[in-house]
Amino acid sequence: MTRRKREIVGLRNERDFPHLVELALPPGGFRGVFQEIDAFHRERRIPVRRGRSRYEVKPFYIRFCFPDAATADAFRNRFGGECLTHAPVKPEPRGPRLRRRMHQP
Repeated sequence: MTRRKREIVGLRNERDFPHLVELALPPGGFRGVFQEIDAFHRERRIPVRRGRSRYEVKPFYIRFCFPDAATADAFRNRFGGECLTHAPVKPEPRGPRLRRRMHQP
């Protein structure tokens, strides 16, 4: 299964910047809030790094990635949301390893 470029970049951001804040998109959108989010990042001289988005029945969630817990906490205190920590997923074994195990006596 192939992934879209945005999903790959979001996953890489979450891996490299493991302190995440997940915000639910309000019904009216983030139009005014995005300018404040950009200002928050400019004040701290860090680039805006977004992780993978998540969609449930009604709300749409956007993740912002930070290099340290203090910055993530400051972001959550200012904009709300939920703090998360990226947990790396262990890759599944590939096909050739499975074949070797199956052919062993």
